[in-house]
Amino acid sequence: MGTGASSASSRSPSPEFAQNHRNSMRGQHLDADENNRKNSLAISVERDRWKGQNVICNDVAPVVISKDCFEEYQCLFLAETQMAVVGSIKNGMPEHNLIQEKYFMVADQFKDIDELNTTLKYGAPNFRKAHGGYPVYGMGQPTSDGLKRAMEYLEHEKYSEILVINIRYEPVVFVKRGRDYVSYTPRERDNLTRNVITRPHVDDVVAQEAAIRKEIVHFALINADNEYAFYDDIEDLSDEPHLNQLTFIEDIQTTSEVYSLHSFGIHNASFTRVPMSSSKTPINEVIDQLLNAVKEVPSLFSNEESSLPILVFTGHMGGGRTTFAMSLGILIMAHQRGFPAHVYDSHPSNDGSPKLELGEFWAIMKVCSLLPDGMKRKREVDSILDLCADMGNIREKIVECHNKLQEIQEDYQIAGQSAREYYLENALRYLKRYCYLIIFNSYLHEQFQQCFCRSFTSWMRQHPELYTALAHINSSERTAPPELITKGLRFLVADDFVGLDVLRSQREVGTSNFRKVPGLPVYGMAQPSSKGLERVCQYLLSKKHGHSSIHSFNLRGEMIIQCDSTTYTPRELASLDKNISVSGLSERDVEKKEIQLKNEILRSKHSIQVYTDVAEPKKTIEFDTVTTLHEMYEDQIKQTPQLHYYHIVGGFQCSGPLEKTINRIVTVVKDLDDIFTDEDGPALLFNCHTGKEQTTVAMAIAGLIIWHKKGFPVGTKLGEQERISVPQAEYTKGEFSAVRKLVMRLPHGTQVKREVDLMLDKCSETMTPMHFHLREVIFSMFNKIKTAKGEEVNCLYQQSLDNLERYIYLIMFNAYLHMQRVTNWEMPFQHWMKTVGYKVGAYDILDHLTFGELDIESRFSISSMRDRWCREATPKTIIRGFLI
Repeated sequence: MGTGASSASSRSPSPEFAQNHRNSMRGQHLDADENNRKNSLAISVERDRWKGQNVICNDVAPVVISKDCFEEYQCLFLAETQMAVVGSIKNGMPEHNLIQEKYFMVADQFKDIDELNTTLKYGAPNFRKAHGGYPVYGMGQPTSDGLKRAMEYLEHEKYSEILVINIRYEPVVFVKRGRDYVSYTPRERDNLTRNVITRPHVDDVVAQEAAIRKEIVHFALINADNEYAFYDDIEDLSDEPHLNQLTFIEDIQTTSEVYSLHSFGIHNASFTRVPMSSSKTPINEVIDQLLNAVKEVPSLFSNEESSLPILVFTGHMGGGRTTFAMSLGILIMAHQRGFPAHVYDSHPSNDGSPKLELGEFWAIMKVCSLLPDGMKRKREVDSILDLCADMGNIREKIVECHNKLQEIQEDYQIAGQSAREYYLENALRYLKRYCYLIIFNSYLHEQFQQCFCRSFTSWMRQHPELYTALAHINSSERTAPPELITKGLRFLVADDFVGLDVLRSQREVGTSNFRKVPGLPVYGMAQPSSKGLERVCQYLLSKKHGHSSIHSFNLRGEMIIQCDSTTYTPRELASLDKNISVSGLSERDVEKKEIQLKNEILRSKHSIQVYTDVAEPKKTIEFDTVTTLHEMYEDQIKQTPQLHYYHIVGGFQCSGPLEKTINRIVTVVKDLDDIFTDEDGPALLFNCHTGKEQTTVAMAIAGLIIWHKKGFPVGTKLGEQERISVPQAEYTKGEFSAVRKLVMRLPHGTQVKREVDLMLDKCSETMTPMHFHLREVIFSMFNKIKTAKGEEVNCLYQQSLDNLERYIYLIMFNAYLHMQRVTNWEMPFQHWMKTVGYKVGAYDILDHLTFGELDIESRFSISSMRDRWCREATPKTIIRGFLI
């Protein structure tokens, strides 16, 4: 202190100097075309300004020493200005500091938000009560004073308790305006009409609100007038921004502070926050948060009519998200006091044609078919939807969006978004909410009387088939017309292409990537043509191999048509390298679509534009013969009676529950009597498009079954494995944290895993040129993330997780084979997984599937089964069929 003071000048900086410097620093803004770029003032240059002003300069901030060294303090003007990012909401508008370097604070309230005109009477926009006598309310975001008035109204309703549930997913702060506090949310310049997305956990939202408040107050205090810029009208910016003076931190309040103030003042009222996304269906954990909140209301479980509590849900506008939350609340309450009487009236049988006005959409009917008394659960939900339809009925919204999609001839913009994309997103969102309400109602029938002793998340883990239905909620491909090909809206693309046959098997058997598992009658290949299939059959039935029969499994999930001697699949012009999956349909449904496509091509009597290779221009070809995949195999069976054909639609595509697909293979292989002979027994032949990922998984499954029937080879026992001495060898051997956890829980888990590892090694012995080893590729793909950029990062992470999931399923399947071998696997694998697999925590591991210690940067959130199996890819803006 003394040394610093003696080396400084004896003069103190004048107040005018400090103020002038503050103003000069505030006046330095970015150009209008360089918004959101950090101010990069150089400290080395600015040091000169402080020379002779009783200031010691360093690399952090100037230290100002007052006269006679009685006190010292740091001037943070330079450091603060360096960290601030300024920008304008529109070119030519005033610039100011941005929240978290990119956000503008925009008012929640906007013109015409109050569709029900309830603000003047109740204090909140779109304030309403559900019909039918259920004390469930919904409303949009009120001001602090408006919330007080709404709570006073609810207090006079004379119910036992009041539970206020704020469902806002986005951070909200309340800024003092006179005697009231008005809500604002952060928005991005390029998306001013949409709230920002945060993590769904309530603690994350609360923490972000506190951080935003701190930053706003900080920017206001370094301003000469203690002001910060807020925007009240983003449609008309002529009078914007509004500069609010913030003198104290109490001038801004968080959501918890405002709601707690007005709920704790009422003796029987309480407040909680359950963040629900406005654009997505709530995740399972969010529904559990809601259940945990209502469990704290004892009167909800009382049998006395007068003891019902009030449930109040507050959102932003009080529209779709609030209506969905109200529906959840009414469903809970209906299980206490009963559903409307008309729900259980007799209903006429369906004549076969779905009634859309009654919500008989394909995806909904699929979900109902998977639930006990599914149609009854649906009718109960329908009655609830009708009771809270003041701001829109979900069923009607779905039909409305679908009709809008069908009307669009030429795309246009809605709020800066494609109209097709806008209506598709809304339709799928409403469909998912409808599905979840039915699923949630089925859960309540099991768990309400037990006070939700089993969480909704845990319950969903034991019903993986529901995720399959939710993943196929966009069923538009089911009704895509075959005329798309003849009209040139879609194109046929050849399955075979240059570079596909990396195993060089075309010359020998006429099919790409044909291979065998050493020591086992298990084969794999890419999609064969009729000529290729004929040569493969001759090869397998020849004296050299002497197989008694051939059981061929096709694992593809898209339509396949053979024109002349080449197999084709329909694809979109914008994605010629991607097959169009029809997963979710039965084998018979896919066959019908292939027949329709065949008939359309034959009926057109015109040349068809096709791509024999996506790297080359399209060609116009007039075909002589057209056959479906099923017909191709039927023709070959006539020539080769020893051939048996099985089509498993979807096979092991991407991610999803594999129980049903695995069981299809088990059902066939376990009853083959001649499987006990040597390698000349029945040949098991698998194929997908390329003969790579899906085929390898199926080959491993078949090989494990045969080992359990014939005995295990050398290499599966302890000490018989080859040693691997490469960096991070434990991950090459599949020693991921999720796998280790599973192995510890399984009986003889290390032995079970060892057998799977040897099988995968066997499957990959003859396919080294493919560079695909199911276990090793998990770590290989994860390693590529280090150098990947943009969307490629998420893609690689998802692919590595998908393969890790398949690996875990193989380990579980091998455990099933061990435990059920004495019964010849009479219990289906999917049933075993729901009972034994559930007990050992298999679904718990699959529902928290990460790379543990490898992902130390935590760049990715925990990947749940819903994240992977119902991943929400960018919607197709081209709808070829009927969505519902």
